[in-house]
Amino acid sequence: MENLIRDIIELDKQKRLELEALENEKSKIGSFIREKRQEIESKYRKEANDIFAKKKAEMDKQISEAEDQAKSKYQISMKEIEMVFDKHHDEWINDLYEYCVNFDMKDEL
Repeated sequence: MENLIRDIIELDKQKRLELEALENEKSKIGSFIREKRQEIESKYRKEANDIFAKKKAEMDKQISEAEDQAKSKYQISMKEIEMVFDKHHDEWINDLYEYCVNFDMKDEL
């Protein structure tokens, strides 16, 4: 019987040590999870920032190209307007002059 009691006490001691070791492991798991969470969070944040930077660079490039095209079209349009103005300037002045001079005469007819 004494052997049985000793075996039970020894088994109890052994299981308490195992339980203590498991509790230590359990406490380490919490810190491990926190560390991994920070690693994963920083990894995905970096990936998101990289994707954002790429998209921003692409958008900036597209905006710059669109701005250049708009400026080019504007300059072409201005040159066309200037050419039309230079071509018809004298004619328009004469037409306006004639209209103003003959304005009163239209009412008399």
